[in-house]
Amino acid sequence: MNKLEKILHYFPDTELPILLSDDHLSEFEVEADPFPQSFIDEVLKVWEKDVDEFTEFIPIARLPKEEKFHAVIYWKGALLRYDFIMVTLDKNGELISKKVIASTIINDNIIKKSVASVEPDLIINIIAGQTTDDKEYDASLSKAFAMEILPSGEIIFSLDGIG
Repeated sequence: MNKLEKILHYFPDTELPILLSDDHLSEFEVEADPFPQSFIDEVLKVWEKDVDEFTEFIPIARLPKEEKFHAVIYWKGALLRYDFIMVTLDKNGELISKKVIASTIINDNIIKKSVASVEPDLIINIIAGQTTDDKEYDASLSKAFAMEILPSGEIIFSLDGIG
């Protein structure tokens, strides 16, 4: 098995659109086998610099194959921060681009949360908002923006945005 096949092996195929939020994490956990420690050491610790003994990873999905790249999504759980991360890889399994596309970040009494939807045209629609633990969430303060995966596999913020 070559490097790319070893990486893709752990990510379940998915159809687009796919919704990514902490509310759906348990559904993803059921669909995928956990990463073995050897994969975490050889691959994820290369992609992720801030990993400690409490960091957890869950494979989420492999996007439908593109001509020049492959894209996978995994969840990274660390202390007070939970991220859905998209990685694009070239045909040799080398990293092209890596971006957090949805997350929950807890900082003192402020909770910042974003959810993402990856669409069939490889546009990633993201809604982000925050609340304090003593106030009800106000959706009118949320922000919407978009990212896209270029044909080269690079993940960029879209200039068009949403809304």
